[in-house]
Amino acid sequence: MTAANLQKVVETVGQVDGVWFAGDLVNVSDRASEWFDDNRGNALFPGLQGHAKYQIEHNGVKVTYTGGKIIQNAPMFTCIGNHEVMGRFQRTASLDDEFNDTIPRGIAKKLSGEKSLKDHSFNTDTYEEILSLPESQPGGKTYYAVSFGDVRLVVLYVTNMWRSPRLDRDTKGRYQEAEKDFNHPENWGYGQIIYEPIFAGSQQYNWLKQELNSQEFQAAKYKVVMFHHPPHTLGDNITPPYTHPIGIIEYNDAGKIASINYQYPKDQDYIIRDLIPLLETAKVQLVFYGHSHLWNRFISASGMHFLETSNVGNSYGAAWGERQRKIPNNYQKDCIAIGDPNGLQPIVPTISPLLGENGQPQPYIASNDITVFSIFDTGTGTISSYRFDTRKPDTGVVKFDEFKLKF
Repeated sequence: MTAANLQKVVETVGQVDGVWFAGDLVNVSDRASEWFDDNRGNALFPGLQGHAKYQIEHNGVKVTYTGGKIIQNAPMFTCIGNHEVMGRFQRTASLDDEFNDTIPRGIAKKLSGEKSLKDHSFNTDTYEEILSLPESQPGGKTYYAVSFGDVRLVVLYVTNMWRSPRLDRDTKGRYQEAEKDFNHPENWGYGQIIYEPIFAGSQQYNWLKQELNSQEFQAAKYKVVMFHHPPHTLGDNITPPYTHPIGIIEYNDAGKIASINYQYPKDQDYIIRDLIPLLETAKVQLVFYGHSHLWNRFISASGMHFLETSNVGNSYGAAWGERQRKIPNNYQKDCIAIGDPNGLQPIVPTISPLLGENGQPQPYIASNDITVFSIFDTGTGTISSYRFDTRKPDTGVVKFDEFKLKF
């Protein structure tokens, strides 16, 4: 629903001054058509220029959405999501398989030696080559900070490899390796690997500490941090905790591998343990992110706002009410089935929340038919969220939530 979403932005608020895009710009980064000329009519750049031609049909009624004329007049600041990262090069003939075939750099070095570690592990080359972005030393385009009007925007590289939560024996997933690959470590996935460290003492963390102490950051009216992986969400993609997987190999009595599993201790979640306390101390007003394919928001005890506004379809739903995340029985201590695993209560939309089957207001939007965008008015400090139901194109856009940042 991206083309519909972008079209409604322009129809609702007119020309914007800038775009923040919290990762997952495309599906497979090395597939050029997804950026430029997808034959389904929904490539990224045409959609952002008002040149898309994507048709949505409901009950026999077809509507073609063109996106919006946005980036002709406004800069776009983006962060790296898991879909901007490509995996091992030319192990298969499929770009889809390459995208899914990422392994840690340390493992690649053991398997392939020093030669072209990016080709044998993962890279963000296409993302960096296509986009003109601010750069930092030492992060380049992968993490950076920029002053734009009254805002100091800090963009981080906080994302990991999405693996399936399925637990059948043939799945290379979050919690296990596929049984058929037990004796082929070159085919292991190594769990939900983290691409760029953010733990205390890492290169990115140390750069961030310097940025948060900089004059540009301290003097900004609005202090905003954007990255991809959610610190707080009702979505599925927040589990397991954001930490390096710990591999556990068990053997049977015959000395053969019986299982390969991965654990993620909750007390070692780098976002919650290391990153968020740093942002709280720096008095960041807004943390903006995506990844879970829904809209929800939270506020901490200190008044820091958390906004996830990534619902443009392909939603996995929300872990709320009776719906639970799929979590193995022996992971209940480290992975939470319902609600925000990191302890905040979701905020019910302040203006026009959707109602659940029980008639109660829902604190989220997770839908393959309703798309959402949010607008930050820096003049008033107001962030407004809007929804559009593609099943009812004549009903128009509805503002459903609004809150203000303190400055």
